[in-house]
Amino acid sequence: MAELKSSKLDAENARNEYNLFKSSLAQIGTIIVQNVIMLGFGMSLAIPTVVIGSLMSDDGVDDGGGTMTLTETEASWYGSVLLVCHPTGGLLSGVLQEIVGRKWCMALVSVPQLVGWYVLWRAGNAFDLYVSCVALGLSMGLSEAPVLTYVGETVEPRLRGPLSSVSTFTIMLGSFIAYLMSTVMPWRTVAMINMAVPVVSFAAVVLLTPESPVWLLSRNRPAEAKKSLAYLRGCVSTADVEDEFSELSIYAGFNKSVDLEQYVDCGIDQRRLSYVKYLQINTNDTTNAEIDILANQNQTGFLDTLKSFWTPELNRPFFFIMLFFFFWSFATFIPAKPYLIAVFSEIGLPCTAQWTLVYTSILTLVGTLLNVLTVAKLGKRPITLVSMALCAFSMLGIGIYMVSTTYFSFSSTWIPMILLNALFFFSGYGVFPIPWMLVSEIYPTKGRGIASGLTAALAFLMTFILTKSFLEMQEWFTLPGLFIVYGSITLIGTLYLYACMPETENKTLQDIEHFFIGDLDDYEDCNNLS
Repeated sequence: MAELKSSKLDAENARNEYNLFKSSLAQIGTIIVQNVIMLGFGMSLAIPTVVIGSLMSDDGVDDGGGTMTLTETEASWYGSVLLVCHPTGGLLSGVLQEIVGRKWCMALVSVPQLVGWYVLWRAGNAFDLYVSCVALGLSMGLSEAPVLTYVGETVEPRLRGPLSSVSTFTIMLGSFIAYLMSTVMPWRTVAMINMAVPVVSFAAVVLLTPESPVWLLSRNRPAEAKKSLAYLRGCVSTADVEDEFSELSIYAGFNKSVDLEQYVDCGIDQRRLSYVKYLQINTNDTTNAEIDILANQNQTGFLDTLKSFWTPELNRPFFFIMLFFFFWSFATFIPAKPYLIAVFSEIGLPCTAQWTLVYTSILTLVGTLLNVLTVAKLGKRPITLVSMALCAFSMLGIGIYMVSTTYFSFSSTWIPMILLNALFFFSGYGVFPIPWMLVSEIYPTKGRGIASGLTAALAFLMTFILTKSFLEMQEWFTLPGLFIVYGSITLIGTLYLYACMPETENKTLQDIEHFFIGDLDDYEDCNNLS
Protein backbone atom coordinates (compact mmCIF):
# COMPACT_ATOMS: atom_id res chain seq x y z
CA MET A 1 0.00 0.00 0.00
CA ALA A 2 2.86 2.36 0.87
CA GLU A 3 4.57 1.56 -2.43
CA LEU A 4 1.35 2.21 -4.32
CA LYS A 5 0.93 5.55 -2.56
CA SER A 6 4.55 6.50 -3.25
CA SER A 7 4.13 5.68 -6.95
CA LYS A 8 1.03 7.82 -7.05
CA LEU A 9 2.87 10.75 -5.47
CA ASP A 10 5.83 10.38 -7.85
CA ALA A 11 3.50 10.35 -10.83
CA GLU A 12 1.66 13.42 -9.53
CA ASN A 13 4.90 15.32 -8.94
CA ALA A 14 6.18 14.40 -12.40
CA ARG A 15 2.94 15.61 -13.99
CA ASN A 16 3.06 18.92 -12.08
CA GLU A 17 6.71 19.47 -13.05
CA TYR A 18 5.98 18.66 -16.68
CA ASN A 19 3.09 21.16 -16.77
CA LEU A 20 4.90 23.87 -14.80
CA PHE A 21 6.09 25.82 -17.83
CA LYS A 22 2.78 25.52 -19.66
CA SER A 23 0.85 26.53 -16.56
CA SER A 24 3.10 29.56 -15.97
CA LEU A 25 2.79 30.61 -19.58
CA ALA A 26 -1.01 30.40 -19.47
CA GLN A 27 -1.25 32.49 -16.29
CA ILE A 28 1.27 35.08 -17.47
CA GLY A 29 -0.43 35.35 -20.87
CA THR A 30 -3.88 35.79 -19.33
CA ILE A 31 -2.74 38.52 -16.92
CA ILE A 32 -0.83 40.38 -19.66
CA VAL A 33 -3.85 40.26 -21.98
CA GLN A 34 -6.23 41.71 -19.41
CA ASN A 35 -3.70 44.39 -18.45
CA VAL A 36 -4.30 46.14 -21.76
CA ILE A 37 -7.05 47.74 -19.64
CA MET A 38 -4.40 49.19 -17.34
CA LEU A 39 -2.60 50.69 -20.34
CA GLY A 40 -5.68 52.87 -20.81
CA PHE A 41 -5.63 53.59 -17.06
CA GLY A 42 -2.10 54.99 -17.32
CA MET A 43 -2.98 57.10 -20.36
CA SER A 44 -6.04 58.47 -18.55
CA LEU A 45 -3.93 59.33 -15.51
CA ALA A 46 -1.40 61.21 -17.66
CA ILE A 47 -3.67 63.16 -19.99
CA PRO A 48 -4.61 66.02 -17.56
CA THR A 49 -0.88 66.81 -17.19
CA VAL A 50 -0.53 67.01 -20.96
CA VAL A 51 -3.66 69.14 -21.49
CA ILE A 52 -3.02 71.50 -18.57
CA GLY A 53 0.57 72.00 -19.71
CA SER A 54 -0.73 73.02 -23.16
CA LEU A 55 -3.72 75.15 -22.17
CA MET A 56 -2.88 76.79 -18.83
CA SER A 57 -1.37 79.94 -20.30
CA ASP A 58 -2.36 83.50 -21.02
CA ASP A 59 -2.33 82.94 -24.77
CA GLY A 60 -4.73 80.55 -26.45
CA VAL A 61 -3.27 77.47 -28.08
CA ASP A 62 -4.65 76.35 -31.43
CA ASP A 63 -4.48 72.56 -31.23
CA GLY A 64 -6.46 71.80 -34.37
CA GLY A 65 -9.86 72.12 -32.68
CA GLY A 66 -9.90 75.84 -31.99
CA THR A 67 -8.32 78.14 -29.44
CA MET A 68 -8.72 77.18 -25.78
CA THR A 69 -7.27 78.36 -22.48
CA LEU A 70 -7.63 77.22 -18.87
CA THR A 71 -7.66 79.45 -15.82
CA GLU A 72 -6.00 78.29 -12.60
CA THR A 73 -9.39 77.40 -11.09
CA GLU A 74 -10.45 75.45 -14.17
CA ALA A 75 -7.10 73.65 -14.21
CA SER A 76 -7.45 72.62 -10.55
CA TRP A 77 -10.89 71.14 -11.27
CA TYR A 78 -9.81 69.48 -14.48
CA GLY A 79 -6.76 67.96 -12.80
CA SER A 80 -8.80 66.53 -9.93
CA VAL A 81 -12.21 65.58 -11.41
CA LEU A 82 -10.58 62.45 -12.82
CA LEU A 83 -9.68 61.35 -9.31
CA VAL A 84 -13.02 62.15 -7.66
CA CYS A 85 -14.86 60.04 -10.25
CA HIS A 86 -12.45 57.15 -9.71
CA PRO A 87 -13.96 56.28 -6.28
CA THR A 88 -17.43 56.08 -7.82
CA GLY A 89 -16.13 53.63 -10.39
CA GLY A 90 -14.30 51.72 -7.65
CA LEU A 91 -17.45 51.28 -5.57
CA LEU A 92 -19.43 50.33 -8.65
CA SER A 93 -16.81 47.74 -9.58
CA GLY A 94 -17.22 46.08 -6.18
CA VAL A 95 -20.91 45.54 -6.92
CA LEU A 96 -20.42 44.57 -10.57
CA GLN A 97 -17.73 42.02 -9.70
CA GLU A 98 -20.20 40.13 -7.56
CA ILE A 99 -23.08 40.43 -10.04
CA VAL A 100 -21.54 39.92 -13.50
CA GLY A 101 -18.17 38.42 -12.52
CA ARG A 102 -14.56 39.54 -12.77
CA LYS A 103 -14.31 39.05 -16.55
CA TRP A 104 -17.32 41.10 -17.62
CA CYS A 105 -16.59 43.81 -15.09
CA MET A 106 -13.18 44.21 -16.78
CA ALA A 107 -14.82 44.19 -20.21
CA LEU A 108 -17.28 46.96 -19.24
CA VAL A 109 -14.35 49.27 -18.45
CA SER A 110 -13.97 49.89 -22.19
CA VAL A 111 -17.33 51.68 -22.53
CA PRO A 112 -16.71 54.80 -20.38
CA GLN A 113 -13.07 54.86 -21.45
CA LEU A 114 -14.02 55.07 -25.13
CA VAL A 115 -16.58 57.80 -24.36
CA GLY A 116 -13.97 59.76 -22.40
CA TRP A 117 -11.38 59.73 -25.19
CA TYR A 118 -13.98 60.69 -27.81
CA VAL A 119 -15.30 63.67 -25.77
CA LEU A 120 -11.74 64.85 -25.12
CA TRP A 121 -10.91 64.63 -28.81
CA ARG A 122 -13.93 66.80 -29.68
CA ALA A 123 -13.69 69.13 -26.64
CA GLY A 124 -14.39 72.81 -27.25
CA ASN A 125 -14.43 74.24 -23.73
CA ALA A 126 -13.61 73.48 -20.10
CA PHE A 127 -16.96 71.74 -19.52
CA ASP A 128 -16.15 69.20 -22.24
CA LEU A 129 -12.84 68.54 -20.52
CA TYR A 130 -14.68 67.87 -17.25
CA VAL A 131 -17.06 65.45 -18.96
CA SER A 132 -14.16 63.53 -20.49
CA CYS A 133 -12.53 63.31 -17.06
CA VAL A 134 -15.75 61.95 -15.51
CA ALA A 135 -15.87 59.14 -18.07
CA LEU A 136 -12.14 58.36 -17.84
CA GLY A 137 -12.26 58.48 -14.03
CA LEU A 138 -15.15 56.00 -13.97
CA SER A 139 -13.22 53.66 -16.27
CA MET A 140 -10.17 53.86 -13.99
CA GLY A 141 -12.25 53.01 -10.93
CA LEU A 142 -13.97 50.14 -12.70
CA SER A 143 -10.69 48.59 -13.83
CA GLU A 144 -8.45 48.38 -10.79
CA ALA A 145 -10.35 46.19 -8.33
CA PRO A 146 -11.41 43.40 -10.76
CA VAL A 147 -7.89 43.13 -12.18
CA LEU A 148 -6.36 42.82 -8.70
CA THR A 149 -9.08 40.45 -7.50
CA TYR A 150 -8.61 38.27 -10.58
CA VAL A 151 -4.88 37.95 -9.91
CA GLY A 152 -5.48 37.00 -6.27
CA GLU A 153 -8.04 34.32 -7.20
CA THR A 154 -6.41 32.70 -10.24
CA VAL A 155 -2.62 32.99 -9.96
CA GLU A 156 -0.47 30.52 -8.03
CA PRO A 157 1.56 31.94 -5.09
CA ARG A 158 4.89 31.49 -6.92
CA LEU A 159 3.67 33.96 -9.59
CA ARG A 160 1.25 36.08 -7.59
CA GLY A 161 3.74 38.77 -6.50
CA PRO A 162 5.31 39.48 -9.91
CA LEU A 163 2.01 39.26 -11.80
CA SER A 164 0.16 41.54 -9.39
CA SER A 165 2.84 44.19 -10.00
CA VAL A 166 2.38 43.89 -13.78
CA SER A 167 -0.69 46.14 -13.42
CA THR A 168 1.38 48.97 -11.99
CA PHE A 169 4.03 48.51 -14.66
CA THR A 170 1.36 48.72 -17.37
CA ILE A 171 -0.08 51.89 -15.80
CA MET A 172 3.39 53.47 -15.86
CA LEU A 173 3.86 52.32 -19.45
CA GLY A 174 0.56 53.94 -20.46
CA SER A 175 1.56 57.23 -18.82
CA PHE A 176 4.96 57.15 -20.52
CA ILE A 177 3.38 56.54 -23.95
CA ALA A 178 0.98 59.46 -23.43
CA TYR A 179 3.81 61.78 -22.36
CA LEU A 180 5.99 60.70 -25.26
CA MET A 181 3.22 61.22 -27.81
CA SER A 182 2.54 64.69 -26.38
CA THR A 183 6.06 65.82 -27.26
CA VAL A 184 5.46 65.32 -30.99
CA MET A 185 1.69 65.82 -31.47
CA PRO A 186 -1.21 67.92 -30.08
CA TRP A 187 -3.23 66.56 -27.19
CA ARG A 188 -6.29 66.14 -29.41
CA THR A 189 -4.37 63.76 -31.64
CA VAL A 190 -3.22 61.85 -28.54
CA ALA A 191 -6.87 61.49 -27.45
CA MET A 192 -7.91 60.29 -30.91
CA ILE A 193 -5.18 57.63 -31.01
CA ASN A 194 -6.03 56.51 -27.47
CA MET A 195 -9.57 55.59 -28.57
CA ALA A 196 -8.08 52.38 -30.00
CA VAL A 197 -7.04 51.15 -26.53
CA PRO A 198 -10.55 50.41 -25.10
CA VAL A 199 -11.54 48.68 -28.33
CA VAL A 200 -8.52 46.38 -28.17
CA SER A 201 -8.91 45.75 -24.44
CA PHE A 202 -12.59 44.81 -24.80
CA ALA A 203 -11.79 42.25 -27.51
CA ALA A 204 -8.84 40.87 -25.52
CA VAL A 205 -10.81 40.38 -22.31
CA VAL A 206 -13.90 38.88 -23.95
CA LEU A 207 -12.05 36.52 -26.27
CA LEU A 208 -8.94 35.54 -24.29
CA THR A 209 -9.75 35.79 -20.57
CA PRO A 210 -11.65 33.03 -18.70
CA GLU A 211 -13.87 33.87 -15.76
CA SER A 212 -12.40 33.46 -12.25
CA PRO A 213 -12.98 29.88 -11.00
CA VAL A 214 -13.61 31.21 -7.48
CA TRP A 215 -16.42 33.48 -8.68
CA LEU A 216 -17.95 30.68 -10.74
CA LEU A 217 -17.94 28.41 -7.69
CA SER A 218 -19.59 31.14 -5.64
CA ARG A 219 -22.39 31.11 -8.22
CA ASN A 220 -22.78 27.32 -8.06
CA ARG A 221 -21.28 26.73 -11.52
CA PRO A 222 -18.65 24.07 -10.80
CA ALA A 223 -18.44 22.69 -14.36
CA GLU A 224 -17.54 26.11 -15.76
CA ALA A 225 -15.15 26.72 -12.86
CA LYS A 226 -13.30 23.50 -13.62
CA LYS A 227 -12.95 24.42 -17.31
CA SER A 228 -11.66 27.86 -16.37
CA LEU A 229 -9.09 26.37 -13.99
CA ALA A 230 -7.96 23.91 -16.68
CA TYR A 231 -7.45 26.81 -19.11
CA LEU A 232 -5.43 28.78 -16.54
CA ARG A 233 -3.18 25.79 -15.85
CA GLY A 234 -2.07 25.50 -19.47
CA CYS A 235 -5.19 24.45 -21.39
CA VAL A 236 -5.01 20.99 -19.86
CA SER A 237 -7.94 18.61 -19.54
CA THR A 238 -10.35 18.99 -16.63
CA ALA A 239 -9.20 15.60 -15.32
CA ASP A 240 -5.67 17.02 -14.83
CA VAL A 241 -6.94 19.70 -12.44
CA GLU A 242 -9.34 17.46 -10.50
CA ASP A 243 -7.25 17.51 -7.31
CA GLU A 244 -6.60 21.24 -7.34
CA PHE A 245 -10.24 21.91 -8.16
CA SER A 246 -11.28 19.89 -5.12
CA GLU A 247 -9.10 22.06 -2.90
CA LEU A 248 -10.24 25.24 -4.63
CA SER A 249 -13.88 24.37 -4.00
CA ILE A 250 -13.10 24.07 -0.29
CA TYR A 251 -11.13 27.31 -0.29
CA ALA A 252 -14.13 29.05 -1.87
CA GLY A 253 -16.49 27.54 0.73
CA PHE A 254 -18.15 25.29 -1.87
CA ASN A 255 -17.21 21.83 -0.59
CA LYS A 256 -15.60 20.58 2.62
CA SER A 257 -15.15 16.87 1.98
CA VAL A 258 -11.58 15.97 1.12
CA ASP A 259 -8.97 13.45 2.17
CA LEU A 260 -5.85 15.43 3.02
CA GLU A 261 -3.60 12.40 2.69
CA GLN A 262 -3.95 12.37 -1.10
CA TYR A 263 -2.52 15.92 -1.31
CA VAL A 264 0.48 15.68 1.01
CA ASP A 265 3.75 16.41 -0.86
CA CYS A 266 1.98 16.42 -4.21
CA GLY A 267 3.11 19.87 -5.28
CA ILE A 268 -0.41 21.22 -4.85
CA ASP A 269 -0.99 24.97 -4.29
CA GLN A 270 0.15 25.48 -0.70
CA ARG A 271 -2.21 28.42 -0.29
CA ARG A 272 -5.31 26.30 -0.67
CA LEU A 273 -3.92 23.24 1.09
CA SER A 274 -3.27 25.45 4.13
CA TYR A 275 -6.91 26.45 4.13
CA VAL A 276 -8.05 22.82 3.91
CA LYS A 277 -5.91 21.96 6.95
CA TYR A 278 -7.26 24.94 8.84
CA LEU A 279 -10.87 23.85 8.26
CA GLN A 280 -10.28 20.25 9.21
CA ILE A 281 -8.28 21.01 12.35
CA ASN A 282 -10.47 23.83 13.67
CA THR A 283 -13.94 22.60 12.74
CA ASN A 284 -16.36 20.84 15.10
CA ASP A 285 -19.94 19.71 14.56
CA THR A 286 -21.33 23.19 15.23
CA THR A 287 -19.00 24.93 12.83
CA ASN A 288 -19.61 22.22 10.24
CA ALA A 289 -23.16 23.46 10.02
CA GLU A 290 -21.91 27.05 9.85
CA ILE A 291 -19.64 26.21 6.93
CA ASP A 292 -22.56 24.60 5.10
CA ILE A 293 -24.53 27.81 5.66
CA LEU A 294 -21.54 29.80 4.38
CA ALA A 295 -21.52 27.77 1.18
CA ASN A 296 -25.17 28.63 0.65
CA GLN A 297 -24.57 32.29 1.47
CA ASN A 298 -21.86 32.49 -1.18
CA GLN A 299 -24.61 32.00 -3.74
CA THR A 300 -26.60 35.03 -2.52
CA GLY A 301 -23.78 37.42 -3.37
CA PHE A 302 -23.47 41.11 -2.68
CA LEU A 303 -25.93 41.79 0.17
CA ASP A 304 -24.64 39.01 2.43
CA THR A 305 -21.06 40.04 1.76
CA LEU A 306 -21.91 43.64 2.61
CA LYS A 307 -23.57 42.65 5.88
CA SER A 308 -20.55 40.61 6.98
CA PHE A 309 -17.99 43.24 5.96
CA TRP A 310 -17.13 44.44 9.44
CA THR A 311 -15.44 41.29 10.63
CA PRO A 312 -11.82 41.15 11.82
CA GLU A 313 -10.84 39.25 8.67
CA LEU A 314 -11.91 42.27 6.58
CA ASN A 315 -11.79 45.42 8.68
CA ARG A 316 -8.28 45.00 10.10
CA PRO A 317 -6.55 44.65 6.74
CA PHE A 318 -8.87 47.42 5.47
CA PHE A 319 -7.66 49.92 8.07
CA PHE A 320 -4.04 48.89 7.53
CA ILE A 321 -4.17 49.33 3.76
CA MET A 322 -6.04 52.65 3.95
CA LEU A 323 -3.33 54.10 6.20
CA PHE A 324 -0.78 52.76 3.72
CA PHE A 325 -2.61 54.55 0.91
CA PHE A 326 -2.69 57.78 2.92
CA PHE A 327 1.11 57.82 3.11
CA TRP A 328 1.29 56.50 -0.47
CA SER A 329 -0.48 59.63 -1.72
CA PHE A 330 2.36 61.81 -0.38
CA ALA A 331 5.26 59.46 -1.12
CA THR A 332 4.43 59.16 -4.84
CA PHE A 333 3.94 62.94 -5.18
CA ILE A 334 0.82 62.04 -7.17
CA PRO A 335 -1.25 65.13 -6.16
CA ALA A 336 1.22 67.25 -8.16
CA LYS A 337 0.84 65.09 -11.28
CA PRO A 338 -1.47 67.43 -13.25
CA TYR A 339 0.88 70.34 -12.55
CA LEU A 340 4.25 68.67 -13.06
CA ILE A 341 5.27 70.85 -16.00
CA ALA A 342 4.89 73.98 -13.86
CA VAL A 343 6.57 72.26 -10.87
CA PHE A 344 9.58 71.18 -12.94
CA SER A 345 9.93 74.69 -14.37
CA GLU A 346 9.95 76.26 -10.88
CA ILE A 347 12.50 73.80 -9.47
CA GLY A 348 15.04 74.80 -12.11
CA LEU A 349 16.44 71.84 -14.02
CA PRO A 350 19.06 71.53 -16.78
CA CYS A 351 16.46 70.47 -19.39
CA THR A 352 12.95 71.53 -20.39
CA ALA A 353 9.95 70.59 -18.27
CA GLN A 354 8.35 68.60 -21.12
CA TRP A 355 11.35 66.35 -21.58
CA THR A 356 11.79 66.06 -17.81
CA LEU A 357 8.24 64.68 -17.79
CA VAL A 358 9.26 62.04 -20.34
CA TYR A 359 12.46 60.86 -18.70
CA THR A 360 11.01 60.81 -15.16
CA SER A 361 8.20 58.61 -16.49
CA ILE A 362 10.90 56.34 -17.96
CA LEU A 363 12.55 56.13 -14.53
CA THR A 364 9.23 55.23 -12.92
CA LEU A 365 8.63 52.62 -15.61
CA VAL A 366 12.08 51.09 -15.09
CA GLY A 367 11.55 51.04 -11.33
CA THR A 368 8.21 49.25 -11.73
CA LEU A 369 9.76 46.69 -14.09
CA LEU A 370 12.53 46.07 -11.55
CA ASN A 371 9.84 45.48 -8.94
CA VAL A 372 8.28 42.79 -11.16
CA LEU A 373 11.65 41.06 -11.46
CA THR A 374 12.77 41.27 -7.82
CA VAL A 375 9.72 41.26 -5.56
CA ALA A 376 9.55 37.46 -5.30
CA LYS A 377 13.19 37.28 -4.23
CA LEU A 378 13.49 40.35 -1.98
CA GLY A 379 9.97 40.51 -0.54
CA LYS A 380 7.49 43.37 -0.36
CA ARG A 381 8.39 44.66 3.11
CA PRO A 382 12.08 45.54 2.55
CA ILE A 383 11.36 46.99 -0.90
CA THR A 384 8.61 49.19 0.55
CA LEU A 385 10.63 50.44 3.52
CA VAL A 386 13.74 51.30 1.49
CA SER A 387 11.71 52.98 -1.28
CA MET A 388 9.57 55.01 1.14
CA ALA A 389 12.63 56.23 3.03
CA LEU A 390 14.46 57.27 -0.12
CA CYS A 391 11.37 59.05 -1.50
CA ALA A 392 11.09 60.95 1.79
CA PHE A 393 14.73 62.03 1.76
CA SER A 394 14.51 62.99 -1.92
CA MET A 395 11.55 65.32 -1.33
CA LEU A 396 13.16 66.78 1.78
CA GLY A 397 16.38 67.33 -0.20
CA ILE A 398 14.56 69.12 -3.05
CA GLY A 399 12.73 71.35 -0.59
CA ILE A 400 15.91 72.25 1.29
CA TYR A 401 17.74 72.90 -2.00
CA MET A 402 15.01 75.29 -3.20
CA VAL A 403 15.11 77.15 0.14
CA SER A 404 18.91 77.46 -0.12
CA THR A 405 18.69 78.95 -3.63
CA THR A 406 16.27 81.58 -2.32
CA TYR A 407 18.03 82.62 0.89
CA PHE A 408 21.68 81.67 0.35
CA SER A 409 22.11 82.22 -3.42
CA PHE A 410 23.26 78.64 -3.84
CA SER A 411 22.48 77.01 -7.18
CA SER A 412 23.38 73.72 -8.85
CA THR A 413 20.75 72.36 -11.21
CA TRP A 414 22.15 68.83 -11.04
CA ILE A 415 21.33 68.44 -7.34
CA PRO A 416 17.54 68.65 -7.79
CA MET A 417 17.91 66.59 -10.96
CA ILE A 418 19.52 63.69 -9.04
CA LEU A 419 17.00 63.95 -6.19
CA LEU A 420 14.11 64.07 -8.65
CA ASN A 421 15.47 60.99 -10.42
CA ALA A 422 15.62 59.15 -7.08
CA LEU A 423 12.07 60.24 -6.19
CA PHE A 424 10.49 58.97 -9.40
CA PHE A 425 12.56 55.80 -9.63
CA PHE A 426 11.93 54.62 -6.08
CA SER A 427 8.27 55.64 -6.12
CA GLY A 428 7.91 53.35 -9.15
CA TYR A 429 10.05 50.59 -7.63
CA GLY A 430 8.34 50.16 -4.29
CA VAL A 431 5.86 52.80 -3.17
CA PHE A 432 3.46 52.89 -6.10
CA PRO A 433 2.96 49.14 -6.83
CA ILE A 434 3.19 47.49 -3.40
CA PRO A 435 -0.14 48.59 -1.84
CA TRP A 436 -2.03 47.51 -4.97
CA MET A 437 -0.30 44.13 -4.76
CA LEU A 438 -1.36 43.84 -1.11
CA VAL A 439 -5.00 44.52 -2.06
CA SER A 440 -5.01 41.26 -4.02
CA GLU A 441 -3.67 39.30 -1.02
CA ILE A 442 -4.79 40.65 2.36
CA TYR A 443 -8.57 40.24 2.01
CA PRO A 444 -10.28 36.85 2.50
CA THR A 445 -12.23 35.30 -0.36
CA LYS A 446 -15.63 36.26 1.04
CA GLY A 447 -15.88 40.01 0.53
CA ARG A 448 -12.68 40.41 -1.49
CA GLY A 449 -14.45 41.98 -4.48
CA ILE A 450 -16.31 44.62 -2.46
CA ALA A 451 -13.37 45.30 -0.12
CA SER A 452 -10.90 45.78 -2.96
CA GLY A 453 -13.36 48.06 -4.79
CA LEU A 454 -13.95 50.14 -1.65
CA THR A 455 -10.20 50.35 -1.02
CA ALA A 456 -9.48 51.61 -4.53
CA ALA A 457 -12.35 54.11 -4.26
CA LEU A 458 -11.22 55.61 -0.95
CA ALA A 459 -7.56 55.66 -2.01
CA PHE A 460 -8.37 57.83 -4.98
CA LEU A 461 -10.83 59.94 -2.99
CA MET A 462 -7.91 60.89 -0.74
CA THR A 463 -5.83 61.59 -3.83
CA PHE A 464 -8.60 63.79 -5.24
CA ILE A 465 -8.70 65.91 -2.09
CA LEU A 466 -4.92 66.36 -2.13
CA THR A 467 -4.84 67.08 -5.88
CA LYS A 468 -7.71 69.58 -5.74
CA SER A 469 -6.02 71.45 -2.88
CA PHE A 470 -2.47 71.24 -4.30
CA LEU A 471 -2.40 74.75 -5.79
CA GLU A 472 -3.91 76.25 -2.61
CA MET A 473 -1.39 74.37 -0.45
CA GLN A 474 1.38 75.62 -2.72
CA GLU A 475 0.24 79.19 -2.04
CA TRP A 476 0.27 78.58 1.70
CA PHE A 477 3.54 76.66 2.03
CA THR A 478 5.31 77.64 -1.25
CA LEU A 479 6.64 74.82 -3.44
CA PRO A 480 9.82 74.27 -1.33
CA GLY A 481 7.68 74.10 1.83
CA LEU A 482 5.32 71.64 0.14
CA PHE A 483 8.22 69.33 -0.72
CA ILE A 484 9.33 69.45 2.92
CA VAL A 485 5.78 68.74 4.18
CA TYR A 486 5.34 65.82 1.78
CA GLY A 487 8.76 64.43 2.66
CA SER A 488 8.08 64.64 6.40
CA ILE A 489 4.72 62.84 6.12
CA THR A 490 6.37 60.15 3.97
CA LEU A 491 9.04 59.68 6.65
CA ILE A 492 6.32 59.18 9.27
CA GLY A 493 4.70 56.67 6.92
CA THR A 494 7.97 54.76 6.70
CA LEU A 495 8.03 54.40 10.48
CA TYR A 496 4.39 53.25 10.50
CA LEU A 497 5.04 50.56 7.90
CA TYR A 498 8.17 49.44 9.72
CA ALA A 499 6.01 48.80 12.80
CA CYS A 500 2.88 47.38 11.16
CA MET A 501 3.54 45.93 7.71
CA PRO A 502 3.80 42.12 7.48
CA GLU A 503 5.73 40.27 4.80
CA THR A 504 3.17 38.61 2.52
CA GLU A 505 5.44 37.39 -0.26
CA ASN A 506 5.37 33.57 -0.57
CA LYS A 507 2.91 33.36 2.34
CA THR A 508 -0.43 31.58 2.06
CA LEU A 509 -3.61 33.65 2.13
CA GLN A 510 -4.69 31.86 5.28
CA ASP A 511 -1.42 32.81 7.02
CA ILE A 512 -1.97 36.44 6.06
CA GLU A 513 -5.54 36.27 7.36
CA HIS A 514 -4.29 34.87 10.68
CA PHE A 515 -1.93 37.83 11.01
CA PHE A 516 -4.67 40.42 10.59
CA ILE A 517 -7.08 38.75 13.03
CA GLY A 518 -4.34 38.72 15.66
CA ASP A 519 -3.13 35.11 15.28
CA LEU A 520 0.49 36.23 15.41
CA ASP A 521 1.94 32.93 16.53
CA ASP A 522 0.44 31.16 13.54
CA TYR A 523 1.81 33.84 11.23
CA GLU A 524 5.31 33.37 12.63
CA ASP A 525 4.92 29.62 12.18
CA CYS A 526 4.18 30.14 8.50
CA ASN A 527 7.83 31.08 7.96
CA ASN A 528 8.57 27.39 8.45
CA LEU A 529 6.19 26.31 5.68
CA SER A 530 7.86 24.94 2.62
